[in-house]
Amino acid sequence: MKSNSKTKIFLNIGLLAVFIGVIIYVMDNSLSSIFAQLMETSWLVLGLVILFGVIYQVVEGRSIKAIAACFQKGFTIKDGFFTSCYVAFYRVISFGTGTLLSEIYFYKKKGLSVSKGIGITALHMIMYKVAVIFWAVLGLIIQFSLFYEHSPKMIPFILAGVILTFAIIFSLLVLSSSINLQVLLTSWAHKHLKRKKLRDWADKCNIQIYSLRETVQTITQDRSAWLRVLGWNIAKLPCWYVIPYIVLLENHPTIDFLLVFSFTSFAVILSGVFPTPAGIGPFEFVYLLLFKPLVGTVDAVASLLLYRFASFVLPFIIGFVFVVVEKRREIKSELHAVRQEKEETREE
Repeated sequence: MKSNSKTKIFLNIGLLAVFIGVIIYVMDNSLSSIFAQLMETSWLVLGLVILFGVIYQVVEGRSIKAIAACFQKGFTIKDGFFTSCYVAFYRVISFGTGTLLSEIYFYKKKGLSVSKGIGITALHMIMYKVAVIFWAVLGLIIQFSLFYEHSPKMIPFILAGVILTFAIIFSLLVLSSSINLQVLLTSWAHKHLKRKKLRDWADKCNIQIYSLRETVQTITQDRSAWLRVLGWNIAKLPCWYVIPYIVLLENHPTIDFLLVFSFTSFAVILSGVFPTPAGIGPFEFVYLLLFKPLVGTVDAVASLLLYRFASFVLPFIIGFVFVVVEKRREIKSELHAVRQEKEETREE
């Protein structure tokens, strides 16, 4: 028992050291330009960017709670808030590879089974994509004439992005509602996929779809839950979409709010389907493609960096503080266990 406690202490300290090392690397290579832009931003604009970034996380926490509370009544908005920030932290630390796993693990720490965690994560992703489609379609309808004037060639890509995203959502929901179809596809995969890695991937997808079906079936028992989950997901995105307008308004006082809002929603939905040059993130590429003709390169880049701060860096910082506090608590608990073991050994 004593050796186990000491091992856990060294493991937690080692993990903290690794986290700090990765953070230093990421800040030096990926986030330095964002922090440089923060230094050049007025306090008022920066304060509003932080405010809307925090509001987004609160609303996101409410949307996660709307799903998770169907399985665990004690799951709170605070838990949902820190779920989002915890995932944001591990998204940076793992360079994107541990995003879904970290969310599932957080639910497990809150007492939910792995299968329910997978289902909640999958449904959370689906509802986010539905909300993205909602705002992109609404923006395209309202701002079609202006958008046609500024970037007519982008309209087919936006429609393709909407259709592709909808196809993904529709496929997942159809698979999750039909056990026979899932069994058929699994059998087909094992019969025709010769490589073990592909079969393992198909098995993982099968587990996720099965977990999603359980989650969907649970939530459908309360029809109002669907509206709550969808409503909170739709409500959270404007908190991010309004940030470019806040940043650009200072140098472009006559800029159209709805156009900027719509352009941001288009960049989000296109980032998943638009081919981008090597070394440039999909969202960044599409965002600059839309905004540079509108406000110029300098202001477009500045608004992009501040948008990335609110949507990427800010939740990562909150998540980092949360993880450090959690690790500190675990280390203190293990140190206490070691001291108790020493006292018991002396008494013997």
